[in-house]
Amino acid sequence: MDLYSTVCAVQNLWLAARAEGIGVGWVSIFHPAALRDILGLPRRIVPVAYLCLGYVRHFRDRPDLEAAGWQERLPLESLVFLDRWGEPGAAATAELRDHLRRDQQEAAAHAALLAQADWMVAPVAAARRPDDAESADCDSERRY
Repeated sequence: MDLYSTVCAVQNLWLAARAEGIGVGWVSIFHPAALRDILGLPRRIVPVAYLCLGYVRHFRDRPDLEAAGWQERLPLESLVFLDRWGEPGAAATAELRDHLRRDQQEAAAHAALLAQADWMVAPVAAARRPDDAESADCDSERRY
């Protein structure tokens, strides 16, 4: 159960950060042995998520993997099932799929508006973006 709790915590952190205008990147390209050595992890500890967080100039309208052509967004029909795996539920899940599509379109439109802004206002006075910062996107290409 610890693994599932950890994954839920990562999702909650990601959603909360995004709501506060903080970008999150999941670093997926690394050498496990090097990461273990750098962080001094005992053998019994299994890294579940290696994340980088920070203020970004803007949020992109599409995920990096999709924009880079590594993987296209999967159709909702291949992800939302009713009662049994692989059964799309036709009319029963149509409303849910339509709602999710609208949410995706609204999120893309919102991201496009944010991209037009030159800067973002931090929601907390104590937290501010450095004045001379370039885009603080995570460098998921870096290999550890």
